[in-house]
Amino acid sequence: MDTTAVPTLPGLSEEAASRLLARHGPNELPQPAPPSLPVRAARQLADPMSILLLIAGLVTLVVLGEVPEGAAILAILLVNVVIGVTQETRADRAVRALRTLTAPMAKVRRDGVVRRVPAAEIVPGDVIEIAAGDRVPADARVVEASALAVDEAMLTGESLSADKRATGPADPGTPLGDRRGELFSGTLVVRGTGVAEVERTGARTEMGRIATALHGGVKGPLELELAKVSRRIGVLAVAAGSVMILIGLTRVSRGEAALGDIILAGVALAIAAVPESMAAAVTTALALGSQRMAKLGVIVRRLSAIQALGATTVIATDKTGTLTTGHLTVIDQVAVPGADLWRSALRCNDARDGLGDAVDVALATAAENHGVRLAPGESRLAMRPFDADTRSMAVTTAAVMDGAGGQVSGGEMRTVPLLTLKGAPEVVLARCAAGGETDRLAGAVPDLARRGLRVLALAEKDTDDLDADGLRPVGLVALRDEIRASARRAVADCRAAGIRVVMVTGDHADTARAVAEEVGIHPEPVVTGSALDGPDRAARLREAAVLARVDPATKLDLVHALRGNGEVVAMTGDGVNDAPALRHADVGVAMAGDEGTDVAREAAAVVVTNGELGTIVIGVREGRRLNHNVASMIGYLLTGNLAEILIVLAGLLLWPDLVVPLLPVHLLWINLALDGIPAIALGVDRPAGDPLSVSPRRDGLLSWRVLRLVALRALVVGVLVFAAVEVARRLGWSAEEVRSEAVLALVFARLTLAYVVRARRWTFEGGWWRGRAVLVAVAATAALQALATTVPPLGALLALVPLPPLGWAMALGAALSTVLASDLLRLCRT
Repeated sequence: MDTTAVPTLPGLSEEAASRLLARHGPNELPQPAPPSLPVRAARQLADPMSILLLIAGLVTLVVLGEVPEGAAILAILLVNVVIGVTQETRADRAVRALRTLTAPMAKVRRDGVVRRVPAAEIVPGDVIEIAAGDRVPADARVVEASALAVDEAMLTGESLSADKRATGPADPGTPLGDRRGELFSGTLVVRGTGVAEVERTGARTEMGRIATALHGGVKGPLELELAKVSRRIGVLAVAAGSVMILIGLTRVSRGEAALGDIILAGVALAIAAVPESMAAAVTTALALGSQRMAKLGVIVRRLSAIQALGATTVIATDKTGTLTTGHLTVIDQVAVPGADLWRSALRCNDARDGLGDAVDVALATAAENHGVRLAPGESRLAMRPFDADTRSMAVTTAAVMDGAGGQVSGGEMRTVPLLTLKGAPEVVLARCAAGGETDRLAGAVPDLARRGLRVLALAEKDTDDLDADGLRPVGLVALRDEIRASARRAVADCRAAGIRVVMVTGDHADTARAVAEEVGIHPEPVVTGSALDGPDRAARLREAAVLARVDPATKLDLVHALRGNGEVVAMTGDGVNDAPALRHADVGVAMAGDEGTDVAREAAAVVVTNGELGTIVIGVREGRRLNHNVASMIGYLLTGNLAEILIVLAGLLLWPDLVVPLLPVHLLWINLALDGIPAIALGVDRPAGDPLSVSPRRDGLLSWRVLRLVALRALVVGVLVFAAVEVARRLGWSAEEVRSEAVLALVFARLTLAYVVRARRWTFEGGWWRGRAVLVAVAATAALQALATTVPPLGALLALVPLPPLGWAMALGAALSTVLASDLLRLCRT
C-alpha cells in the first residue's frame, strides 16, 4: 500500500474509518440477490397464456390421449418460459455494467498520510485526492482545486468538461451540471488536481440512484396486449366448453348422448378455443424480424421491442451522442488579418494525442486540419491553467528566432518570449489594446453566441509576463458538439411517420435550441430542469419540445408523464444518465457509437450498433410491419376459433341426429392444421405498401372495433359452413359424410380468412400474390385437407370419409363467399 505524508487535512483515522465502514457498508452499487431459477420460471408460468397452454397440453396429452399435439403444446410452453427467464436477467447485467465504471482504487488521507485503498473501503468523511486520469470513487465536496475539470457527460449529457472549485453546498434541486463544488462517483478527471471530502457512498451516490432506478421496468405494448388477449381467450374457452356441456346434458337426460362423449367434446371445444400456436407464431415472427434488423445495424435485445417501435408515438432523444457525435468541433472562426490563429490555439493547448480537455482536443484537431504545427524549436516557459474564476488560460513560450525574426536551424539565434491568452471573449478582449480589430471581434461575439456556440477569444504579446495587458487580438473560435450527418433526415422521417420527436439534454437552453433548429426539431417550448419544480411539472414535461439542463430523474419523469398520457415512448441515448429512462420506456434504444456506454446498452431493449439516429427508422418500419402482421395473426386465429364454437353450439341445438357436430379429433385436427403454418406465415408476411405510411393504432389488438369485426367475420364463416352442412343433411348424407363436409367447408373458409385479415383495403388487392409465405401455407394446408378427405387410410385416422363432387363445390363456395362477404363488410364500414 503506497503512503505519502501530507501536511494539512489529515483525514479520518483508521479506527474511525472502520466504524463508518461498518455503519454505511461498502462503497459499492446495490447488488440485489437474483431470484432463483425456479422462481423465475414460476413467474413466467403465471402468465395467462402460459396457464392456458399448460392446461391445454395436459388435457390433450392425458385426457384425450393425443400425444403428438399434447407434446407440441408443452414444447411451445417450454420455449416461451426459457425466453422469458433469459430476458429477466437483463437488469442484473445492467447493474454489473454500472459497477465497472467505479474506481477500483482511490487515494485517501488516513492518519495524516495518503494511502491507496480499494474504492469499496471509502466512507463518508474521508478526504480523497484526485488528479487528471482518475475516476472519482464517491460523491464528494471539493475542498481544494487547482485547474480541476471533470468529464460528467455520463451523468449530465454535457460534452464540455465541468470546472470544479471549492464552494459552499448547492441549493436543493440544482441540476448536476451546475454543482461546481461537487464531484460524482464514476466521473473522470480530465484536468488539474483536487482534494475533496466524501459525502455519499454506494447506493446513496448519484450513480447508485441510477442503479436502483434500473430495477423493475415496464412491459411493452405487445406484452400488455398479448396478456389481455390471453385473459379474454381464457374466458372464452372456459365459457364455450361450459355452455357445450350444459347443452349436452339436456341431451344426455333425454338419452340422446352419453355423458362421457359430451364431457370429452366440451373439453375439446375449450381446447379448440385456445390458439396454442399464437405465442409461437408471434415469437417466430419477431425472431425473424430481429434477424433482418440485425443485418442493418439494429440489434434487438427484447423481441417485443420490435412491435413497440412500430407503435411508438413519441421519441425522446438524447442530444449528446445521438443527435450529435459527442465530440466538440470548431464550427466558425473570426481571425485578425495577419495573425496566426491556429498556431496560437496550439500554443495555449494541453491536448496530447487526441486526449485532454474537450476544448483543447477540438482546437488541436482544427489546427491539424488547417495544416498548422508548432515550430520544432518552440518550448513552453510558463503556464497558468484554465480556471473557473479567471475564465482563461495563459501560456508563455519561447521560439528560436534569427535576427530578422524568422525561425532558423542554425547560425545566430535569439530566444523571444511570447504570451498567448485563451478564454472567454469578455476576459481576453478586456486585456487587449483598444483598436478597430478588438472592437470588430467584440461585435462578432453576440452573433456567435446566439447560434448556441461556445466562443473563445485568443490574444498574444511579446512578453513573458502572464498578467500583461495591451495584447494583440488574434481572433475568435466558435465550438459546438458536432451534429450527426444523418440527424436531420432521421427527424424528418420520424415526423413523416407521425412520430413526435422531443430532444432531451443536460446542456444549456441556448445550445439545445440551436441544435434542435439545425436538426429540424421545432424548439418551442424549451423547458429547463429548474422550471419544472411547480405543480404543473407533468403537464410541462408532456408539452416540451426541448428539455435542457435535466438530470436522470427528470428524464425518467418525462417517460412516466408521456406514458401516463397514453403515448408509446421510445427513449434513445448512449450515456449512463440515460439508463433509467431507457429501462422504463416502452422501448429503450441505445446508440452504441464510440461514446456509447455498456450501461445504456444493457438497459435498452434495442441497440443501434452504428450510432446513427437514422437507423431507428428501420426499426420503426419493421415494427409497423410486424404490428400489422400480429394484428392479422390474432384476427385470423380468433375469427376461426370463434367460428368453430358457433358451429358446434348451433349444431348441438339444431342437429340432434349428429350427437356432436364435430368430434374432438376434428377440432384438434383443425387447430393443428389451421392454427400453425398459416398463422406463422402471416407473422412473416410482407404486405403491399410502405408500413411507415400507416399510422400506429392506439386502440390495441382487441379493441371493441376489432372484436366487432372478429365477431362479424366469424358469423359469416359460421353461417356459410352451417348452410353447407344443412344441405348435406337434407340430401340424406350419412353422419360421417355430414361431419366431413363440415370439416372441409370450415377449413377452406378459414384458409381464405388468411387473405382477408392481411389486406389493408380489399382481400385480393394489387400485389396480393407477392406474399409467398401466405400463399405456400394456404396451398399446403388445403392440400393436406384434400389428402385427408380423399385417401381413406388417412381419413380413418381423423374420422373423415370421401365426399361427392357437390361436397367439394359447397366447400369452395363457402371459401369464395367468405371473401365476398368480408369485402362487403369493409365497404359498409367505409
